[in-house]
Amino acid sequence: MILNPYRERLRILLILYFFSDDYNNPASPELVKVFRTETKIQKIDFLIRYPGYLCFELLRSYEESNNPTIDEVREIVKSIFRDQEPRLRTDEMKRFFYGAYEELDDVIAYLKAVNLIEFKSLRSAGLKDIRKEYFLTKYGAEKIEQGFRTIEPAKWYFARCQLIKQFFGDLKASELKERQYAIEVYRETLLGSYIADVEEQVRTKFYNLFEENL
Repeated sequence: MILNPYRERLRILLILYFFSDDYNNPASPELVKVFRTETKIQKIDFLIRYPGYLCFELLRSYEESNNPTIDEVREIVKSIFRDQEPRLRTDEMKRFFYGAYEELDDVIAYLKAVNLIEFKSLRSAGLKDIRKEYFLTKYGAEKIEQGFRTIEPAKWYFARCQLIKQFFGDLKASELKERQYAIEVYRETLLGSYIADVEEQVRTKFYNLFEENL
C-alpha cells in the first residue's frame, strides 16, 4: 500500500490534539497538551482508518449501554454508509502481535521537526522504549485551530476525531485493544496481513437491531 504522508501526519497530529490531556509545566511553557501512550494512538488511528469497524463499535456500544442512543447510532451509521465510507475511506492496516499497527517514527519525527509536537521516550537499561510521551506545542495547537481546521479536505478528519472522542475517548488503550480483538475478523487476521473490513457484518448487525437495511 502506498501511504499518503500528508494524510498520515494530519491524522496523527489530530489524534494528539483531540485525545491528549492539558499540560501545564512552568519549565516548558511552550507545551500545552500531553499524550502518554503510543498504543492508544494506534487504536484510535485504526477507528479513523476503518469506518466499518467504527460503525461496529458504535452498534455494540449501543447494545451494551445505550450510548450512543438509538437515534444517534442509526443516524451516524446510516450517514457513514450513505457516504460509502467503508469502501472509499478505508485505509488498511496490518495486524501484528499487538493488533493493528503502523510504524510512526517518521511521522513523529516530521511533526517534531516542524515544531508542532515534542516527543520524549524513557528507555530501560537495555535501551528499549518503555514509556513514550507526546507533547503538543502551543504553535501546533494554534496551527490546528486557526489553520488546518479551515482546510476543506481536513474537515472530515476533525469531525471523525470528535465523533470517536465523544463515544470512546475515555477508554484506555488496553480497553480499545480488547474491544477490537473481540471482533472475529480482526482477531483471525494472520500476522503481517492487512485487516479485512467488516462492512457486511455491520449491515447484518444493523438489520438485526433495527430491521432496516443500510
